[in-house]
Amino acid sequence: MSQDSHGPAPVTITVNARPHTWQEKEITFEQTVDLAYPGQPPTEQDTYTVRYSRGHDGHGTGSLTAGHSVQVKKGMVFDVYRTSRS
Repeated sequence: MSQDSHGPAPVTITVNARPHTWQEKEITFEQTVDLAYPGQPPTEQDTYTVRYSRGHDGHGTGSLTAGHSVQVKKGMVFDVYRTSRS
C-alpha cells in the first residue's frame, strides 16, 4: 500500500511561538489566524497580519493575505498579529 494514498506526511509548524502538527500541503491565511487565536472568531474591528519564514526556496519569507495560501514546509514559522480598532 502506497503512503501517498494518505496524503502528505504531517509536519510541525510554529504559529505565534506554539508548535502545531499540520497534515496538508498548504495553509491558508484563515487557517493560520484560527491556529493563532483558537476560539476567537474575528470581528469587524479586528485586522490580522500574517508573516511567515523558513518556507520553501524562493518563498522563504513573506506574508499572507485573506483568501491566499502558502505551501507548508517542516519547521516553517508563522507570526500572526491582531490589531483591534476601538
